[in-house]
Amino acid sequence: MSDGVLRRGAITAVIVLLLAGTSSYTRIPHTPVITAPTVAHAAEVQRDNPPRPLVVASRPTTPVPRVVLGVTTTSKLVALTFDLDMDAQMAAAARAGAVWLNKDALAYLESRKLHATLFMTGMWADVYPALAREIASNVNFEIGDHSYSHPAFHTPCYRLGGVSRAEQARQIERAQKAIERATGVLPRYFRFPGGCYDRQALDLVHAAGLIPVQWSVNSIDAFNSYPQQIVSTVLSEVKPGSIVVMHLHGGANAPSTGQALRLLIPSLEKRGYQFVTISELLATGTPIQPAGGQREVSEFYQPPPPPQLPVKSTPRWCGWVIGLHGRVWVCR
Repeated sequence: MSDGVLRRGAITAVIVLLLAGTSSYTRIPHTPVITAPTVAHAAEVQRDNPPRPLVVASRPTTPVPRVVLGVTTTSKLVALTFDLDMDAQMAAAARAGAVWLNKDALAYLESRKLHATLFMTGMWADVYPALAREIASNVNFEIGDHSYSHPAFHTPCYRLGGVSRAEQARQIERAQKAIERATGVLPRYFRFPGGCYDRQALDLVHAAGLIPVQWSVNSIDAFNSYPQQIVSTVLSEVKPGSIVVMHLHGGANAPSTGQALRLLIPSLEKRGYQFVTISELLATGTPIQPAGGQREVSEFYQPPPPPQLPVKSTPRWCGWVIGLHGRVWVCR
């Protein structure tokens, strides 16, 4: 074989090897030049084919309870709640020097660092703004709304006077503003004065963004001068998840609450109970509501007023009259 043929074969082999090596490298795609017409075209395509919205799986939300009476739980938790009532008559007495606060009961709660929920009337906050602010500043206390001036939202309700639907709505709103103004706290829960309500009253509370909270244990400390009776009543009815109603405004309306607490708290602690606010209690279990969720009315017997003796009217005229039997004295 001649030298020329060998050279041509070697050159051909080199060319083949070069082509094979080139094909083994990753090819870098050509990057197009983006021009204004290209952007406009992309915008048209996006308008014609908008991106699908991102679907996010929603978590089931717990429905807001219609009325809270307690909580179903196996933990030995109890919510002590205290009402701070105030009406026009009590406000007048406060202006004359009366202090509607059981300071002994409050001092005991504070000294023991007990968690509790205080349902405050707006009028109480207006009359005692400094006290209201001091109470709300306690991290162990939760503040609730108890209307503005403590009228009945449904009658009969003990001896509380009822008000119109429009006034009920104003009572809720006015109390919220008064409590927030005095304490800086906007309540989340509402308690009906006397515990009396009906369907329309419940609707008003929910429309205001509040949750109605009643109770499962009535301590009967209102107008009760016997602390041991208050203690016995609570101990006989309390169970895990109970809400106990008591009163903190003191005076003749709740004279023995402080003394009762000093007996009640140690007794409950011996039974293994811990004390929580309404929010803390609701976080532990299912709210207890009226049986079957159907009962939309709560009222309390209102004793009839005592009978009044007939009032004798003063005669307008008296004089002698001649009748069939002679002269008679007649008053008309």
